[in-house]
Amino acid sequence: MPLRSAPLPRMAGHLSFMRAQTKAICDVKSGDLAVLGVPFEDTSAPYAGQSLAPRALRETSVYFGWHANPQFSHPVDIEARQDISTDGLHERLCDLGDISLGSDGEIHEALQTATSQISSQGACAIILGGSDRLAKTVQRALPDFQTAQLGGRSGDGDDFCIAPLVGKSATSQQANVAAQLAAFAQWRDETRPLFVRFDLSVFETPLSVLCDRPRLGGCDLDTVLQWLGALGRHEVSAIMLTGLNPNRPGMGVVKVGQRLMVTALLAFIYARLGFAIDRASSYNSEGKLPI
Repeated sequence: MPLRSAPLPRMAGHLSFMRAQTKAICDVKSGDLAVLGVPFEDTSAPYAGQSLAPRALRETSVYFGWHANPQFSHPVDIEARQDISTDGLHERLCDLGDISLGSDGEIHEALQTATSQISSQGACAIILGGSDRLAKTVQRALPDFQTAQLGGRSGDGDDFCIAPLVGKSATSQQANVAAQLAAFAQWRDETRPLFVRFDLSVFETPLSVLCDRPRLGGCDLDTVLQWLGALGRHEVSAIMLTGLNPNRPGMGVVKVGQRLMVTALLAFIYARLGFAIDRASSYNSEGKLPI
């Protein structure tokens, strides 16, 4: 049988996030985005299956792995109708694999050590999977940190909570994005590390069935894209994706949740690496794309 010379089928080959190169943590450089999986089971959740989240997110991300495939060398953002220049993505995005399974204490220690090392090397950790307790472990690795929280349970009173906001409807939250962004700019201290908690429950109520702990209110995808694009322009030390349970009943529900999280994360990745599209200029005064 002859050797295959053409690009591999989309779902074939070694699985890494967006087909990124794999690296050892000691090889991560300043300015890199280092993906790290946490296949950890949250025993307090109503359903088992959170440990499958890192692999599920990687599998979904493969559909966006055009930067490693010469057939997809000129991506276009269809919604904003703009070309995306992605020079340097393949060099700066890397996948470190998963935290090794062990005892509860060993997992927390390994995650804290890895996050601290990635941050000290001037890179940003993209952590796939986790729980409330593991988010606290990441925070302990970042001295004098600030936390921006999209969804999930309310944390420290000093955290900047983007959504859901208690007592406010999804419509009022979306209409107030500009004011919230201004408030975030006032809150943010650039001298301190920034940790972003991105939980699936940030999305609006019609999508809340996708996560184990749904919350009323929330944002639509466009609003989450705007926020993650804005956050990506800051020196984020770590962003953690939580709340996804690929083992929930209903394949359609599971796939939508995975696509929502990966699609939204792309806005952060593009902005963090310096080639984000200008979504704000693509929307009219009502927050919609012009016809």
